[in-house]
Amino acid sequence: MTISKPIEKAPTVNDSLKVASETAAEEAEMELQQLLEQFDEWQKNNSGGWKDFLKSNKDETKVKRITLKSGGSVDYLENKYAQLIDDYLANIRTIDIDGKKESLTDYIKRMGGVSDE
Repeated sequence: MTISKPIEKAPTVNDSLKVASETAAEEAEMELQQLLEQFDEWQKNNSGGWKDFLKSNKDETKVKRITLKSGGSVDYLENKYAQLIDDYLANIRTIDIDGKKESLTDYIKRMGGVSDE
């Protein structure tokens, strides 16, 4: 057996990993696309919606689904005073009235006030 290329020109492990890798977003998009294609195929022979599809094809889709029973608080929706000030200073969703930036008090009121927690 003859050597066709010198060892110095052989691909490294890092080179082969770069070729086959996708970003997390690309991988998620590919998986979602496959799941939507499976749903389209399932609809041809079944009636029902997305939830029915997920229930009927647990083994095939391998979609991890978490059922929440009692809910809970959602902190990102609660206005914290410090966060409102930061957003105001960064001009996030602020408005101009007659060419002048609205007051901090008006901004806080418009954003729903401040929670006491």
